[in-house]
Amino acid sequence: MKLRRMRQDLDHLNIWVLLAATAATIVTGLLVQLWDLHGFTWHTYFGYALVFTVVIHLLLNFRQLLAYTGFRVRRTLRSVRGHPRPAPHPPVRQPAGVGATTKKVLLSRRSLVGLALGGAGGYLIGRGVRPPPQLERGIDLGLVYHQWSSQPGLVDAVGALANLGRQPSLYKSYDNAVRVALPPASLAGGLRTEMAMARRQSVRAYSTASMTAQELSRVLLLTAGLSNAGRRHHPSSGALYPIETYAVVHNVAEVERGVYHYNPENHLLEQVRAGDFRTYVVEHGLNQQFLGECAVVIYLTMIFQRMRFKYGERSYRYGLIEAGHLGQNLYLAATSLGLGACAVGAYDDHGIEKLLAIDGREEVSVYLLSLGRV
Repeated sequence: MKLRRMRQDLDHLNIWVLLAATAATIVTGLLVQLWDLHGFTWHTYFGYALVFTVVIHLLLNFRQLLAYTGFRVRRTLRSVRGHPRPAPHPPVRQPAGVGATTKKVLLSRRSLVGLALGGAGGYLIGRGVRPPPQLERGIDLGLVYHQWSSQPGLVDAVGALANLGRQPSLYKSYDNAVRVALPPASLAGGLRTEMAMARRQSVRAYSTASMTAQELSRVLLLTAGLSNAGRRHHPSSGALYPIETYAVVHNVAEVERGVYHYNPENHLLEQVRAGDFRTYVVEHGLNQQFLGECAVVIYLTMIFQRMRFKYGERSYRYGLIEAGHLGQNLYLAATSLGLGACAVGAYDDHGIEKLLAIDGREEVSVYLLSLGRV
């Protein structure tokens, strides 16, 4: 009897561990799926714990499982053969007043379990919902965003599955725009990668000599284009690629002055508007004169929804990181060709967004880089 009781206690304890391992596996699995935490070993550990507790549960209840399976098989066979089922015994009614005792149960075991589960659920929800940030006068909003997005709660992770819209196309295209074919980008020649890294520097003084379309083609390909295997030349969280590339051409041989969108899928330029925008670019670049003296100004924009549907509030972080990857690609590609480049973060966002014909809400400017001969 004592051994049987110990076996039951062990079985019930294992069931609670099994439930906890199941919940932990589900939660960590959601985190892995939502935020691409491929190296998140806790999900693996909880998965092993789940399998182990399932095996223990089967071993402790194997006899009952066999007995019940045999019982159901026998009943099924009896029904198929036409044997009548035995009539159930009528319930035995206890005469009133005979051996009857009245007992008031204020709190049953079922009620206790319900209260415990409800309390645990409320605690988890309370931990998962973050209070709104307190915005004091003069506070650094960048710091507020960083803190707000640094510790996403459980409810935020689950809510991301339903509340942040659908995934848009990975490629933006101006179907009715004038298309300018870029010459094939030859990767022959130029500096080795380590030499380009060693010589890389920001250049703000440019010559009046024009760039060639071949040089622009190579820089755009290595900055934001596709490799022969169809992969981009820069990393991206979840391979979602929220960054778009625009070129405002001032002085490139065989390419008309104007604003262009770079189409990496087909490696060509799509004309957003034609014209000489050197004065406009300098004005909205906070009067940094070299932005009008270089051959091309490259603008990087971010389409929020390409990441928002999966990463929620952290998508802005990931998008800025990706813009940095593209900026370094451009620096190294330019240096390899003997060109100069300079990254700029100080400019009038609204003026640039008007120039690029983007809405400043779903697609915003995040970075610009000058490019030209030195």
